[in-house]
Amino acid sequence: MLYSEKTLTIPTEFTLFGHKYKIVLEKDLITTEAAYGTASEDLKLIRIQDVGQVLKTYTDEDGKEEKVMLTITDETVIETFFHEITHIILDAMGEDSMSENEKLVNIMGKAWLEIYLSLKYEKDSNKKEV
Repeated sequence: MLYSEKTLTIPTEFTLFGHKYKIVLEKDLITTEAAYGTASEDLKLIRIQDVGQVLKTYTDEDGKEEKVMLTITDETVIETFFHEITHIILDAMGEDSMSENEKLVNIMGKAWLEIYLSLKYEKDSNKKEV
């Protein structure tokens, strides 16, 4: 874990735009869906590949398959969580082309991960600064 002093967690549910979404971790999502995560607007569900080792199959342009063992970390799970939320927000905005732009959605997931990991809090959260 990159930020060993932090406890890294994602929620089991949250509310966005008046809808409650559930989040589930799955052991074989990469194998069954070829994805680190999925978001279903209809089901109000985000599925994310769980932490651990998982075998991923890649197919090159010649059709040749290669299997690689991936290590899914806490950071990967959190980044995927933010990635899927970005899809939900862009879809709700009617920005289908932006939501389909995986380069954009990936960088948003990475940006939110870095913000999440670098957050600092005062011990006394009631303290006010002027």
